Amino acid sequence: MKLYMGMLGNNLINNGIKLFKNMNKSFFITGTDTHIGKTEITCGLIQFFQERGYLACGMKPVAAGTEIIDEHTINSDVHKFLSINSVRKPVTNINPYSFEQPIAPHIASNLSNQKILFPKIQENFLLLQKECEYLFVEGAGGYKVPLGNDNSIEDLISYLSIPIILVVGIRLGCINHAMLTFESIKNHHHKLYGWIANCIDPNMKQVDENIKYLVENIDAPFMGKVPFQKEVNTFNLSNYLLWPGKL
Repeated sequence: MKLYMGMLGNNLINNGIKLFKNMNKSFFITGTDTHIGKTEITCGLIQFFQERGYLACGMKPVAAGTEIIDEHTINSDVHKFLSINSVRKPVTNINPYSFEQPIAPHIASNLSNQKILFPKIQENFLLLQKECEYLFVEGAGGYKVPLGNDNSIEDLISYLSIPIILVVGIRLGCINHAMLTFESIKNHHHKLYGWIANCIDPNMKQVDENIKYLVENIDAPFMGKVPFQKEVNTFNLSNYLLWPGKL
């Protein structure tokens, strides 16, 4: 396993912080499944860097499932990004493709006759990238989720050409899901920047033993264990995140 730094903050000297300034860093957040806390982890990462004086933002290029929030029809994950982002941008920049039904993106795309176009996503990605120091792009579902008849999340990652942060939902079966995702990422020659263990099952037994196996078998930095939280607080969540010492 590659070396990683512990929690930033007092452990980072001022010169180390200056090395990051004025540099645009972007990462793709994917997960071992849907509903494993990608959005909460992404918000935690945004908060992590905001606490250290950086402009940090999240975007979700493709979202399926909307609801009424503050008298606006919007995806709840996208609403969280709008609320926390350092840079205020229209929802269409944060979420270029929004579908009403909470179904697989390629099905939603076909039903609405709205093809998901990577150049449109990239245009908004570059716009946000220019205005913040850290940009986190959250995918829909997992790494292999299709976005159309001939493309998927993994193809979008290739198109944007940015490293991956993998969120592993720690529950029964997580070792198999995590190792399959890791192998797929490796086979597609994508860079796995690191992975985060997000504990989503309060009744799971031997949590640390499962995480220990993954730490020993995933060839990428371990970026923290987030304990189960009945009421998720991203401000608190950021305290559990670690950041690798090198890009």
